[in-house]
Parts: sequence; C-alpha cells; structure tokens
Amino acid sequence: MSNTKTIAKNTGWYGVELAIENILTLFTSIAIARYLGPEKMGYIIYVAYLASIVGSLGAVGIPATVQKYMAEYLGQGDRGTARYIFLRTLVLQTILASVATTGVILWVLSDASAENRLASILIALSIWPQMVNAVPAMANAAAEDLYRNMPASVISILVFFFGIAATVVFHWGVIGVGASMLATRSVDFLVRFIPTFRWIFSWETTHVYPEGLQKRAVDFAWKSLITMGLGLVVWDRSEFFLLKYLCSDIRQIAFYSVAFSMAGRLLVTANVFGSAAGATIFAQYGRDGSKLPRLVSSAYRYLAISSIPIHTIFTALAVPTLLLLYGGKYKGAEAVVILAPLLGMSKAFSGPAQTLLQSFEKQHWVIAATSLAGIVDMGVAWVLIPRYGAVGACIANGVAQFVAAGLMWGVAIVLFKVRLPWMLTAKIACISIAAGLAGHFCGKSLAPLWAVLVGGAVSLTVLFALFYLFRILQEEDRYRLTQAASMLPAPLSGVARAAVLALIRTRRTPLAASNAELL
Repeated sequence: MSNTKTIAKNTGWYGVELAIENILTLFTSIAIARYLGPEKMGYIIYVAYLASIVGSLGAVGIPATVQKYMAEYLGQGDRGTARYIFLRTLVLQTILASVATTGVILWVLSDASAENRLASILIALSIWPQMVNAVPAMANAAAEDLYRNMPASVISILVFFFGIAATVVFHWGVIGVGASMLATRSVDFLVRFIPTFRWIFSWETTHVYPEGLQKRAVDFAWKSLITMGLGLVVWDRSEFFLLKYLCSDIRQIAFYSVAFSMAGRLLVTANVFGSAAGATIFAQYGRDGSKLPRLVSSAYRYLAISSIPIHTIFTALAVPTLLLLYGGKYKGAEAVVILAPLLGMSKAFSGPAQTLLQSFEKQHWVIAATSLAGIVDMGVAWVLIPRYGAVGACIANGVAQFVAAGLMWGVAIVLFKVRLPWMLTAKIACISIAAGLAGHFCGKSLAPLWAVLVGGAVSLTVLFALFYLFRILQEEDRYRLTQAASMLPAPLSGVARAAVLALIRTRRTPLAASNAELL
C-alpha cells in the first residue's frame, strides 16, 4: 500500500476515534465544570494533572522505543525482531508502571486533604493501566494499523461518559470523578492489550538480534523521556504549578484548564493527521529514508490548510462559545479563551518535524529546542502569572510553543533540506483572518448560541469562498484528499468528497495523481 493510502486509512480511522472521543469528553468536561464549579474543580485538576505527567512520562520513554524500532523492523519485513522488541519492552514498562504508581499514591497520602484523598488515590491508581497500555498502543502505530487502537478508545470513553453522568445524577462528587478516571483507563487497557498481545504473540519467534540494537534503543528511550519531560513544560499545562503557588485565586487554575482544553480540542485535525503521518514516517525510514523530507513537507502543507483556519475562526467565536458551554461562572476566563487558540497554534505544526528528527535519531535537536523553550516558558510565566493569573500562564505557554516548533522546523530545513510553502501559509493566514472577522462581527450582538451558529456559518462560507477564489487546493490535492475522504463513514465520505471536488477547479491528470501517490 502506498504512503498516501496508508496515511489516508489511518487518518480516517484515527479521525473517527478522536471525533467520538472529543464529542463525549466535551460533554463530560462541561458537566464536571458546571457541577463542581471553578473552586472545587481546582484541586482535582491539579492532582489529575500531576498523575497525567507521571503517566505521560512513563508512556513515552519505553513505548516510544517500541514504535520507533518495531516500525523500523516491520518496514524491513522482520516480524521476529519486532515481536522480540515488543515483549522485552512490555516487561520493563510493567515494572516501571508499578514503581511510578506506588510513588504517586504515597505522595497523595501525604499531600491531599481529607475530602480529596480518596478521589486522588483513585486518580493515582489509573497511572498503572495508562502506562502499560502505551506499549500495545505504540505497537499498533508501529504496524501502521491505527484501527486496532480504536475499539479500546471508544469503549473506554463511553465508560467515562456514563461514569461522569452517574456522578452528576447521584452526586458522587470528586470521588465519582476519580473512580470514572480509573475505570476508563482500566477498560482502555484491557480492551486494547488482550487482542494486540495475541496478534503479536502469533508472529514468528525466530530473529537475529541486530548488532547495537540495545545501545540504540536505550539511547533513544532516554532521549525520548527527556524530550517528553521538557515537552510537558512546553506543550502541556506545566504553568499549573506556578498558578497554584504564585496566584492566590484558585479559580485561575480552572480558568486556565478550561481555556487550554477548549484550544486543545482544535488540535484534533492536527493530532489525527500527525499521528497517521508519524506512523508512516517511522516506517518509511525503514523502507527508504531519502523520501522523508518530501513526505514531511507535504504533512506541513496539510496542517497549514486545516489548522490555521480552525484556530483563527475559533478565536473570533471563543467568548460566546465559553459562555454557551460553561456558563457565567467562567466569565473570568474570557481573555484566556481568546488568546489560547492563537498562541497554541504552533503545537499543531510540531509533530512532523519532531518525528523526522526522531526517525534519524537526531533527538538532541529536539531536546535543545524544548529546553530553550522551557526556559522561556518558566521565565515568562514567573513574571506574568502573579499579576495576570491564567492570562500570564497562557502567554508563557504560547511563546514557548512557538520557540520550540520554530527551532525544530529550522533544524529540519537546514539538515534535511525540507522545503515549506511559505507563500501558501501566508495566503491561508490572511483568508482565515478575514473569515474569522466576518463571523465575529455578524455574531457580535447576538446571544451566545446564535453568535456561535451565525458566526460559524458566516466564517465557513467566507473561508470556502476565498479558498476557491485563491485556489488554495491544487490538482495534486484531489487524489490525497479524496483518499482520506473515502476512509470516513459513508454519509460523511460523500460530503467530504463533494467539498474537495468543489474547491478544486482544474481537471485531474494522471501526472498529478502519480505525484501525489509518491507521498
């Protein structure tokens, strides 16, 4: 199967998975926020974030090695070595997860107040299935088969949805939130692990242990762990720590979390495409690494086409969306939700550049970029948070993300001669600003619901009209985008294909299709 079809297939499946996940988690996050309020939600968010950090760090070092090297050997057709890598890393990850979970539980027992202790312990226990689950998830990604990850994700998020619904109905409070988190991660682990383990265990056992593999794998794992640790500072909500200790208003944590989560949902397209492209980038390195610069350049182009409009238009409609979803209690987050989508846009573009550097085992550049960005983040946050609270945290995070993404792409351009479409990026940015402003002024005087509906409709109409007028999509896009559209469920597939064909004014040629297929 060509790279185009593989990426399209994985984009389709992962897109369906994330669409379901985001729709359901949107309702659950709103329910939790409205039910607990910003005061009660502040500490639980803080504990959940600490547990997420531990789980994320533990889900990167070893599992990242699984994806990198399983993909490399599967790309070479060596399933025996890939099987060996999976089983060895699974044992190591299980031991690490047990140690990490125990450590967090001990911290919770000493730090949490009596009313939050049980909920915090339940959240801490969810670290173990989260960490171990990362190994089979990365193994499926290494095999370029993201469909295998979908059932577990969908079923587990349904468990979380019903758990939070029961918490609200039966007034279980923070304990219900903690129990729901433990239940969803446990179900996710069981549903994903069992079939993946059976599938990989059925592969041939014979393999020739590659010379130097252990040294390469250990080096890669440590660098991945360091990269993730630094990345949590830059890409995640590390500002929570400073908000808790530098700002006396505990509501600022909730305001920042709400704004960060709303902006994070805009990254669905980037995450879907980035994950699908990332799986193929790792595998393509094993097949023929010389094609990676072109593949990465193409990935950037589609991220620009999708991410810039989404973030810009949402910025124009952020305030009515906040009031519609979360209510007047969160009115103090208005400034943050306006800034978060624009300042967080850099994250949408970081994936292909980082994966390219990791494929060639040039992670020291990723570490250097995120280290500098982390220093910038903490410095700006330390200055701004005491006075501006969540707004200061948002600015610090956005500046750091821009520094990290910009440096990684700069290295990719210099080392691997990646060529980026700067003029196209500028065109898309101008068109997106025009569409966002049109929607903002049309919905400005309306109630939140109508402001979102009318403003969104106007923005999309202007966006598609200008995309068509300025020929943003070219003939080569027809093949790639229709391939991606064909992977969607039948009703959506027809609409998506019709939209693509309507935006491309030239005729399809065999040469254009052939050029697209190369990617």
